[in-house]
Amino acid sequence: MGERPPGAGRERPLYLQALYEKKLCTYPRTDSRYLTDDMEASVPALVSAAAAVCSLDSPETVQAKQVCNSKKVSDHHAIVPTVSAGKADISVLPLGEREVLKLAARGVLRAISDVHRCAETVITLECAGHSFTAKGKTILAPGWKAYEQEQPEKAAALPEVAEGQTLPVSAVSVKAGKTSPPKHFTEDTLLSAMESAGAKDMPEDTERKGIGTPATRASIIEKLVSSGFVERKKSKKIASLLPTATGTALITVLPEQLQSPQLTAEWEHRLKEIEGGQLAPDRFMDGIAAMLSELIQTYRPIPGAEVLFPTGRDAVGKCPRCGADVSETPKGFFCENRSCTFALWKNSKFFSAKKKALTKSLAAELLKSGRAPLKGCWSEKTGKTYDAVVVLDDDGQRVGYKLVFGNG
Repeated sequence: MGERPPGAGRERPLYLQALYEKKLCTYPRTDSRYLTDDMEASVPALVSAAAAVCSLDSPETVQAKQVCNSKKVSDHHAIVPTVSAGKADISVLPLGEREVLKLAARGVLRAISDVHRCAETVITLECAGHSFTAKGKTILAPGWKAYEQEQPEKAAALPEVAEGQTLPVSAVSVKAGKTSPPKHFTEDTLLSAMESAGAKDMPEDTERKGIGTPATRASIIEKLVSSGFVERKKSKKIASLLPTATGTALITVLPEQLQSPQLTAEWEHRLKEIEGGQLAPDRFMDGIAAMLSELIQTYRPIPGAEVLFPTGRDAVGKCPRCGADVSETPKGFFCENRSCTFALWKNSKFFSAKKKALTKSLAAELLKSGRAPLKGCWSEKTGKTYDAVVVLDDDGQRVGYKLVFGNG
């Protein structure tokens, strides 16, 4: 019931929560757009309160039935002003709360109003082998559009013409222009996109499919930001949400099917059907298993994808197998190329038996020269120490070491 209020995505829920706590609007965390059937008798009083909030006259007719449908209500009914809001002095409210309350009230007034009726005229003209179209509109009954916050500009009425009539050409002009790329998402527009993610292939009278719920969508965005997949960039007082290099890399390597917002919205819709007993869980899981089986059999890694996910660790040396960087972790020294299995483990028995450690400097020398001096090795047989040269022995499958003495 009513449209999504504009404003900063993180501020709007705070305004609604504040209005709810002041008993001026109903529970704010819902995506339902209808009232329940048992609320039909209370709709006229609700409409009067909504009109008072907006300082407007109450409509002459109230179409209560078109806003009441229990089947389309999830956990909570639509966000509407309370009856007490119509008696409150809303001028004392902070500006943000006041405007959001008015938006909710106008949504009620539009939802119970009659249809908007207009007569539209379309004229198609032929000139020099080209077709040109002109449109005109005359409003017959304003209906619900009378409660729009901003009234649309009226289309000019076209003159009376007859089919086949010849008109003189008074002037001709050529206008050059260019299109602008789509704007980046802001918090508000991304929340709207999440709400209607699965609406493309849905009939108008069905429950909308979206990503998340009103209570979770903002936290999903925050999770993407805190995880490093999305960043906020402010320009001219507008904070846009942009993908980071890591976020772009993740989408690059994911199968195209899993990138679809519609797929996520469809899954969430199916889970709601399971919750309501309309869909068997096994049927849903069978579909997931079939899709995963197909992806495993058909999907192939993107060549060179490893460069999209740098670890950020300092390179110790170059991998002797593939030439990629080798970096240090708490457990050893590993090739950054995820398809390569080269590793120098710190807990190697070769070094521990000689009471020596595979240090960063030792690993760097082995990677650079294939050999490195190893002083003070302990002998299990004699209990004495000795000096030697450790040689990296890698056959392409397994890494090993051997000792040589002197110039060997």
